[in-house]
Amino acid sequence: MISRIDMKPKKLCEHAGCTTLVNYNQTYCARHQPEPKQSDYDRYENRKKAGGKYFWFYKSKAWKNLSNQYRLKQPLCEACLQEGIIKAGNVRDHIIPIREDWSKRLDESNIQNLCHYHHNIKTRQERMKTK
Repeated sequence: MISRIDMKPKKLCEHAGCTTLVNYNQTYCARHQPEPKQSDYDRYENRKKAGGKYFWFYKSKAWKNLSNQYRLKQPLCEACLQEGIIKAGNVRDHIIPIREDWSKRLDESNIQNLCHYHHNIKTRQERMKTK
């Protein structure tokens, strides 16, 4: 006698070219199961490990206070102002990255206010320089 468990409807595995039958509520056969995606928490934990003191610095009260004070003093993107554009700056950025000179991390003369566009350009240039 055939049990009811074996009578469930089946379909083909959704991996291209695979002809293995799987239960109707499954997507892939055991051979083609995708790797589990990394959760937001795991990515955060990896950043903490890789970033070390740099990661924790941006969570510190000293940085948050300095960043907020500078934003109040200079609310516009400094790179946009040089181009004659008036745009709010949303990222306080170290001119000399703290990975290069840790002693300038709380030096107000080493901070600039940038919009996301200019911050991404600067970050991309810094990464290209280090590679």
